[in-house]
This record gives sequence, structure tokens and C-alpha cells, in this order.
Amino acid sequence: MTATISIKSPNASDTVFKVLSFTFTKDAYTPFTRLTAVFEAHTAVPATANMAWFWVNGNFIHQGYIDTFRIVEEGGFRRGIITSRGFTSQYLQNQLEPGLYSNMSLNDLMDNYMQLPYVTHENCATSSYIFVKNGSTQWDGIVNIAFKVYGKYPYIRGTNCVMVNRDSSAQSFTYSEAGMLSRGTERDTRDLVYFWSMEDMQQQHGNYTLSEPDAYDNYIFRSRYFELDRRFLYEPQKALEFRDKMAMRGWKRSFFTYSGYRGEDLFDTAVLGNDPKYITSVRITGNRSGIITEIGMCSDKFVVQ
Repeated sequence: MTATISIKSPNASDTVFKVLSFTFTKDAYTPFTRLTAVFEAHTAVPATANMAWFWVNGNFIHQGYIDTFRIVEEGGFRRGIITSRGFTSQYLQNQLEPGLYSNMSLNDLMDNYMQLPYVTHENCATSSYIFVKNGSTQWDGIVNIAFKVYGKYPYIRGTNCVMVNRDSSAQSFTYSEAGMLSRGTERDTRDLVYFWSMEDMQQQHGNYTLSEPDAYDNYIFRSRYFELDRRFLYEPQKALEFRDKMAMRGWKRSFFTYSGYRGEDLFDTAVLGNDPKYITSVRITGNRSGIITEIGMCSDKFVVQ
């Protein structure tokens, strides 16, 4: 296994440690990377340590805050245990001031409202308006603009780069059946909704409705009624389409595992035989026995495979 972690503190040089075991995950619908790592604490760890950088097979895949940090001494051996989330996780915790924001672009929202360290983003200058409700986060605003302007859901590429469209540097990886440890499919219908209804300006239901055939086909008959969504005043039917797409995120998925890690990232292409699909999740685990990577490829209304 080739994995290293660099523990950093605000006013001290970084310290690099050998990793004993780890779990790393990222997926298209979680706006940050996650890392849990156990490492040899052979040298003193700075008491002010608050950041972690992580590499697997030479690939820099995580850069984030340390959420929890534990040092254990046993039998003359010291090991550290950390959990960490990528810096973009703060988008879920920063709230925007409620109100109407006109002529707002993704560039404006990420550059002018609570800039985050080590975070970059795709150049998305096309603007729209957003309406911010009480308690809405900066990520809610990013998701809203991405849907209204591009009809897509934003995702994290690299360590902390917010993307909406497919990156021009996206790669294609080819896999063989012989090289796979496992392969499978899964479905999750727990969030599917069959019938949506939104109030109109007169607070009446009936003018804005949507039915989801995939929910009906799976014997899901959930219904949702909600008030007029002021984020979509100029295109009220979009409020229903947005909720329907959000409810169906990742509901169908195929996956496979293999030994090692080749550097795959979100919205690279996985080619199996003559069937190319976008990668929408990456899960890497490692220990003394080696590294195993799971590649996931979901299919829904945001990601059409």
C-alpha cells in the first residue's frame, strides 16, 4: 500500500506520516471528500494540527479540515486516528442572508460570499436570480443556480474544485472482467415521490403538478404538497421538476471493485466492454493487505448514462 498523510497546523511546517489504514469516499451528491485514516505517529504531532493532506499511489485526493484527532499509545507504539472533510464542506454550514439576489452567477456566489481556503471552482459567469429562504446555505444557492442555468447538479472534482459541467481534463479508464474483484447493481427507492403539487399565487393547488412514472412503476405512491416556491417565480413548473430530480438522485447505481487505485475522479468515464459510463462515486480503502477501490456509476435525472 502506498498512502501518505500530511498533518498541518496554522503556524508550523507540515509533518508527513505513514498510513496504516484508511477509508476515502467521494460522490457526485456530497459536496466534499471524506477521509478516515490511521497512521504511525512516530514523531510529535503539533497540538494545533487542524488540516490534513492525503495521497494514494501518488494521487493527491484529499485536502481538508480535521474533524476528530486521536493519539493512542500501546505496547510502545504510537498511532494517530483522524477523520477529515474537504474544505468545501463549509458550504453546507455557511448561511446566506435571506432575500432576493438578482443577476447572481456561480462565480459571484463563490467569490463574493464567504470565500473558503483552498477552494476553486469552474468559471460559470452566466447569471440568474436566486431567492434565499431563512436557514438556506451557500451550497443551497450553488445548487439552485446550477439547476436554473445549466439544469445540472454541482459536484466536487479533485480535492476542492466545485464543478457543474464535465471537466475538459476528464479521463477515460478501461476495465476488464478479469481484473474485477466484484461487480453489482443496486436501487434505492426510499426518497422517490409519485405526485408533486405546488400552490399558485392564490394559494391554490391544481395548476402546478407533476407525476413521476418511475415511482409509480415501483409501487411508490408518496405525495408532496408545498407552498409557492419563490426561487422559480418565472418558471413555476421548474420547482416541481427540481424537487423530483432531487428526490431521485442516485436511485439506480452499478458498481465494481478492483485491487489498487488508478486516479479515477468524478465524471471521468469508466469503460466496461463497449459500455462507457460516467463515474459518480469513488470509495478507496487500504490496509496492510493492499488497496481496494470501488467505482460507482449512478443513473438518474441529473446523470443520464
